Amino acid sequence: MRKAGALINEYLREGKLSSNRSNPIGQGGNAVVYDSDTLGNVMKQLKDRDRGRFGLPNDEPAVIDEANLQAIAAEMGIAPRVAGVETFRGGIGNRIEMEDIRDNFETHGKRYREFPEGQDAVRVNQQLGQLALKGVRLGDRHNGNVMYNKMTGRPMQIDFGIADRVSGADQVQALTEATADGFTAAGIGDVGDIFRATVYDLLEGGDVDDAMDIAKQGFSRLQKIKHIA
Repeated sequence: MRKAGALINEYLREGKLSSNRSNPIGQGGNAVVYDSDTLGNVMKQLKDRDRGRFGLPNDEPAVIDEANLQAIAAEMGIAPRVAGVETFRGGIGNRIEMEDIRDNFETHGKRYREFPEGQDAVRVNQQLGQLALKGVRLGDRHNGNVMYNKMTGRPMQIDFGIADRVSGADQVQALTEATADGFTAAGIGDVGDIFRATVYDLLEGGDVDDAMDIAKQGFSRLQKIKHIA
């Protein structure tokens, strides 16, 4: 049995977190974000039962997979650092603790559910391409899920609830879409259309390696775009 002191501390901690949760920083359809009991961190807690990555019996909690994918991006410097993951019986209340970046980062755009535009969109898609090369496909990049450094404008990707691991043709597609969308944001959508068509023609012919080679060449060009008019 755990010592009484540990149980009391846990009770007090949950009381503090419950109070913080009643005044959330933000929330979406699946989760709520609120201040952690640790200064400099926030909690992202699922609203509903965590049914696992694939919804199968004994499946690993989805929150663990989400945290692992975010950790890959955090190592690249493009997502908040993951401090820990807590899971509970039945998957109810599972949560991720992560770095609070609000002091140095801010959201852009007038509407939460709209998408980045212009230079912001170029930079976001450059990061999405970098993730694709690491085998991670990240979706749901609306204005509420991207924050920008207040001084430099560098994006920080938050919320990895809609993300998965990709390889083979799926990885090529993830890299291609990020690159083509980046070209469009930079004002050269015609280049993006030709690039996308070229890659997908190779994929349809089963030439995955050649398609990846072209996708990487296109992404290399996107990475060289620093400023747009």
